[in-house]
Amino acid sequence: MPTLRPRARLLHTIGTELISSETVAVVELVKNAYDADASCVVLCFSGELREGQGELAVLDDGSGMTADTVTGIWLEIATPHRVRTRTTPRGRRVLGEKGVGRFAAARLADSMTLISRQWGDPNEVEVGVDWRQFRNPDVYLDQVELDVTERVAEDFRDGGRVAALWERVDLPRRSGGTLLLLEGLTRSWEEADLLALRRDLSRLIAPPDADGNQDFEIVLDLPREFEALAGPIEPPTELMHPPYRLSGSVSANGTADLEITLPGRPPYRHQVELDRSAQHRAADGTLASGPFSIDLRVYDRDQDAISRLTAEGGLNLSTKQFRDLLDQRAGVSVYRDGFRVLPFGEHGDDWLTLDARRVNNPRMRLSNSQIIGTVSISADENPDLRDQTNREGLLQGPAYDGLRDAVTEIIAALEIARRDQRRQTRDSEEPRGRGLFDDIDITDVAEAVRRSHPNDRALAAVVANAERRISAGVEHVREVLARYQRLATLGRLVDEVVHDGQSSVGRIRRATRDANRVLVGADACDFHDEAVGLVSTVDKQADYLAQLFKRIAPFGGRRRGRPKKVSMLETINSAVDVLASRAAKVGADVTVGGVDETVTLDPAELQEVVINLLDNSLYWLQHVPKGSRHVELTVERTEDGALALVIDDSGPGVPPEIRKSIFEPYFSSKPDGGGLGLAIVGERIADAYDGVLALVNSRLGGAAFRVTFRRRV
Repeated sequence: MPTLRPRARLLHTIGTELISSETVAVVELVKNAYDADASCVVLCFSGELREGQGELAVLDDGSGMTADTVTGIWLEIATPHRVRTRTTPRGRRVLGEKGVGRFAAARLADSMTLISRQWGDPNEVEVGVDWRQFRNPDVYLDQVELDVTERVAEDFRDGGRVAALWERVDLPRRSGGTLLLLEGLTRSWEEADLLALRRDLSRLIAPPDADGNQDFEIVLDLPREFEALAGPIEPPTELMHPPYRLSGSVSANGTADLEITLPGRPPYRHQVELDRSAQHRAADGTLASGPFSIDLRVYDRDQDAISRLTAEGGLNLSTKQFRDLLDQRAGVSVYRDGFRVLPFGEHGDDWLTLDARRVNNPRMRLSNSQIIGTVSISADENPDLRDQTNREGLLQGPAYDGLRDAVTEIIAALEIARRDQRRQTRDSEEPRGRGLFDDIDITDVAEAVRRSHPNDRALAAVVANAERRISAGVEHVREVLARYQRLATLGRLVDEVVHDGQSSVGRIRRATRDANRVLVGADACDFHDEAVGLVSTVDKQADYLAQLFKRIAPFGGRRRGRPKKVSMLETINSAVDVLASRAAKVGADVTVGGVDETVTLDPAELQEVVINLLDNSLYWLQHVPKGSRHVELTVERTEDGALALVIDDSGPGVPPEIRKSIFEPYFSSKPDGGGLGLAIVGERIADAYDGVLALVNSRLGGAAFRVTFRRRV
């Protein structure tokens, strides 16, 4: 019976194509040392580091191997040994389970000699591998013979090659472990390559714990011309004391228990209930990603902040030097069981899309280049966060998406704390919306000039002209902003319109197809009533589409007409209908009630207000259990004759610490919020209706906003 017979170049493919770079190959060999329970691994480059020359020795003090281990496990491709034995004798959760990581050596050199000795064993074992044999397309894998030799310890005894390597890096000799001698480098190594390797190795293992303990050490040894880069691998001490820090853990049910440290303040505890949407949850309601821990160190990159930080820390670094150092380390890395998962946190890897997020809200959001972060998971607690085949990145899916969104939510919590630390104290005692253009006014300056120079007509004319130009400019910006806000609102509606429109079109097509079948294939008289019913269905669906498009017509980019008399409740219901599908997905019960008044206003403006506030409510309702998600929109007359619309929900409410901030432009507690929605609503109500947007006490226990209209009502 024929069987599969792999060619020898299969191993070359594994070692050179699945391992994306030489740095990743070195990392794989270091991971092997970690899985062997080593406390230290030495990477020793020697000779001319040119292609076809030079040597890399990888030496660890791990458990070592016997001849039986080499032949029965190490030489088995895709060995199941680590799948069956997932914990080392020291209690480490093993990093490699596929049994192919050792072939990373084929990416680094033409030949390899493995020498290994178990602790306490008088013998050592040696294996020679010429990787060039595995590049021959005419050779089958079973035709390549490897020489495995067991002998009395030579290299692992006093005066042997292993002892010489330990002495070379000024470390005590170990009598057990494994040495890989990789000869004939497959590529040249320049200073920039070695600098990048050192940087990547410094991020390979998780930072020391609170007591400074670390159970795995990496030492880099280099030729004389590169000796400045040699030595133990350690994180740069200049970045150990950030101005902002967040650390803590996330439980399986989505509760983040955090500690936040801000400049000039002692650390304080903060708890966040993470996104409860079903798409990121398992069937039992727990996070699909599983529990994890997080540590974020955040820096301001402006010159004043860096100067202050370097002065306080006694660092002899210029602003550029500090920024360069931060650039090398910045990013949010992922560690599994204490070892780094590539490429998360690599230079240029913005897996959380923090930079794109910051574009919409630069005053508040953090960029990827401001954060040095670690997210720690484990193979046992996070089984659905699995590696891709090429060892770089995690498999896409609900678990990965949930982890990414949860980390973004936690970063948003730190952003709020940082923003509160930086903002100036507000005078207002009660949170309320205000116009975006309230501060663009030179009336006081103009009056002061007129009082100081009452007879200077030329100066008065200049000031008056400036007032007119500023006023006209503000009005123009208001109009442009209003048009862009309509476009932004329309963008949020597109998904709703497409979903509902496509559903209706599908029903129309099915109905017309059935009508044709009935009318063509049968006696029209016998099926007259059924045909009429089908055509009626078509008409109703067409009417539905007409009404749907009529609702979104006011949000077009055309210039608006004059305000007209409209029914308050009818206009509100029309806006609520636009988000009906979204409310259904969220599982929210939305009701509209109160007094119905005929008012003179632009229906699109009222609909924008309703959609902005209702959209906020629907977002936050996802953070409370289903069955308790309610929104009430109530119209009422106030004692002074004004008209008020109250939008009240049963969500988590607005935390007391941000109640004074939510109306400020660019402030948002949503992980991806732009922070303009409430500010624009407040500006629109204030300018067009002499009204106010205010946060009031909620009857439903969540967040309640009152929109008061005083003009034209």
